[in-house]
Amino acid sequence: MPRHKSYDRLQSVERACYVFWEKGYRTLGVRALQKETGLNQFAIRTEFGGKEGLYLEALAFYSASAQTVAMPPMRSGGLNSIIEFFEQLVTEGSPTSSKWGCLMVNTGIENAEIGSEKLELAVQRYWSSLAEHFETALLQSQKAGDLKASLDITDLANGLVTAVMGIHTKNRSAGVHDAGKQMTDIVRTYLNTLRIK
Repeated sequence: MPRHKSYDRLQSVERACYVFWEKGYRTLGVRALQKETGLNQFAIRTEFGGKEGLYLEALAFYSASAQTVAMPPMRSGGLNSIIEFFEQLVTEGSPTSSKWGCLMVNTGIENAEIGSEKLELAVQRYWSSLAEHFETALLQSQKAGDLKASLDITDLANGLVTAVMGIHTKNRSAGVHDAGKQMTDIVRTYLNTLRIK
């Protein structure tokens, strides 16, 4: 019985993740969440601590998906793994590609008005993790002699995070991936200019 409850909870969180991703946080009322997730108002309040609690779990689900699927190749792949990561952002069907943009970008934009410290922390943790993965890949390339030794790897990693945000924003505003593809090409060209060989 406990396993069944845990399984149902995970499914509800996954459904909540997608509905928040598509429609946003502020526009969704409890009734809409009930309809989309199958959770009743009592469960949303008692099991998740309300709408914000459910949203935080949806953000955690989203973050875990990216951190276990999309980011790990950068731990050992150097510059090529970074380029592949950016290509996935504009590849239909990729776990990091969506016409809804990025749930973390969307949350950051909404939270500028909401002002939730918990949401801000969840978003910042995600971007910090991505920056760390970029930094790992860049350091590997630098140590291998493929990347200029004079480069500030931390600054470069943070710049790549900003580029990711831009691609997701373009994907959402355009509803297609053409604009994001152009940005990916720019990032690829930029990284290639930093190569020694």
